[in-house]
Amino acid sequence: MMISIRVRGIEWTDELHKEVERSVAFAVDRYQTHVNHVSVYLVDLNGPKGGADKLCQMTATLRSGDRVFILEKGSEIVPTVNSAVDRLRYRIGRGIRRWKRPGAQRTRVYERAA
Repeated sequence: MMISIRVRGIEWTDELHKEVERSVAFAVDRYQTHVNHVSVYLVDLNGPKGGADKLCQMTATLRSGDRVFILEKGSEIVPTVNSAVDRLRYRIGRGIRRWKRPGAQRTRVYERAA
């Protein structure tokens, strides 16, 4: 599994990079065999003005071909990333369980009651 991180407008340090990468890796570790790639994009929308302007976008590409997309906004970067990571973990697990469900079909069949 590969994790790529892109940043715009945020003071980026090695410590912050390690923390974000570790959080994502820990969240996806359980589903590592089902995930090809996780992309993280962090941006400060307003610059140094402050406020709830930190945006975290995560996209996970699963081996089944499905994609999981998470968008989270907050005032601090680390709590925003942690919230997005929690949602990503849940959505990946839900997608895998749905895909593995016995008798699961990609298309639904509707029957009319007579």
